[in-house]
Amino acid sequence: MKSLGRLLDIEETSNLWEYHIEDNYLWPLLRSEIFSSIINREHGYLQPHAGENHFKILKPAILRELVKTHGFFKSKKGGYDGIFFTTEGLQKLNNKTQSYYDRLYAPYYNLFHSPLIFGKSFRFQVFRPTEYEKNTFLEDYVAAIAKIKSYGRGVSEHDAAISNVCNEMQEQYSFPSPEKITNILRTQLPKVECYLDYVDNIVPRMDGDVAFIHCASYLGLTGEITRRFKEHGVKTVEVQHGYVGPEHYAYNYPSGNADRAMKDYLPDCYLTFGKYWGEQIRTPSTIVTVGNPTLNRSVEDLQKEVSPQSNSILVVSQGTVTSKMVKIAKYLSQALPNHTIVFKLHHGEVPFTHRYEDLKKYHNVQIRTYDNIYELIASSEIIVGYNSTTLFEAVAFDGKRIFILNNDLIPDSLGYKFSSCEELRDAILDGEAGYPSAQPSYFWEQDWETNISSFLSNISL
Repeated sequence: MKSLGRLLDIEETSNLWEYHIEDNYLWPLLRSEIFSSIINREHGYLQPHAGENHFKILKPAILRELVKTHGFFKSKKGGYDGIFFTTEGLQKLNNKTQSYYDRLYAPYYNLFHSPLIFGKSFRFQVFRPTEYEKNTFLEDYVAAIAKIKSYGRGVSEHDAAISNVCNEMQEQYSFPSPEKITNILRTQLPKVECYLDYVDNIVPRMDGDVAFIHCASYLGLTGEITRRFKEHGVKTVEVQHGYVGPEHYAYNYPSGNADRAMKDYLPDCYLTFGKYWGEQIRTPSTIVTVGNPTLNRSVEDLQKEVSPQSNSILVVSQGTVTSKMVKIAKYLSQALPNHTIVFKLHHGEVPFTHRYEDLKKYHNVQIRTYDNIYELIASSEIIVGYNSTTLFEAVAFDGKRIFILNNDLIPDSLGYKFSSCEELRDAILDGEAGYPSAQPSYFWEQDWETNISSFLSNISL
């Protein structure tokens, strides 16, 4: 797979990073949409995440959070020593306390006396109660107000600039939907000022000088948030949340004369789970290996509490390849009738029920949606997947056999790569295939507490 390399070569030699309207560069608003569309089309990937029903913003739980967030922005309350932009999709239920915690950022919240948290709803759902509920607000509020205010802010005076960048896009990338590019710029540009205003509202309330911004490297309007914080002298940080590699467009950028503009929109630092991940990507952000405290703690606890179920196979799906993973699950169900097949969906593909509903007809297949993935790994003997982060996470657990639908995105040391269902069946029955040769510490740094303490001390100097 060399699609991204070709796209980056074009990006490096083109003028895309030079187009701007006033102080706003246009390419950061477009890059993710253009690159993801081209890559998905060339590789035959499915739409990874379902769309949202925007009328659900009227749900009582969302309305309560919107009112609460409105009150925050109207108030003058301050004293926050750290700020986080996250997503409600990361919330998991703690069965013991019956409250929700952020599986990625919760350990980071504990490093601050008074963290300020903005969560983006997950398909217009919020999960309460949470430990830091008092300091948690809804990022959707900013998006909603920006959309309302944008109706009165036309960009017709910038038609020439918009036309120029759209023509450049067509010339460089042969993008099939030029009207889509135009629409993105016409709808997003009027919102930029509103997003910047809200950052300006937040910064004076901060006692600290660091902002953690989820998925910052995807740019878009999040790139504008990052840029504004940096202009205020606030250190911007993104924490790795999943798979990254040499073919992931959000974490690979060209070098050259666009370097300065890219640095304006990308986070100052990118914190990885282990050394391996930083070696796979090319970004102007400073890469720092810290580890994954949630995984480390889960592995330690679950390996004491959970024993793998005999003849258990965890098939890990993901939105881009749902149909391939469904085919594998169906085949294994019939070829290995004495095995239990647990089919784990990525949360983004759960609404696409038509893709996987046939699996309900198979007696030994269990469909799982929002279950704790670490618990599923711990209770399974065998893990099957494509390029999900779960395959790497499984290496951290003792004795797991890992089978990978053949692709160049996953290192051979992770497990056994197969090209057909028949080959997978034979490898499973072999009994010896699938054990990883890779060292878990290469992917998952262990001493997160020391690493993050050192990192925060260094950026505050």
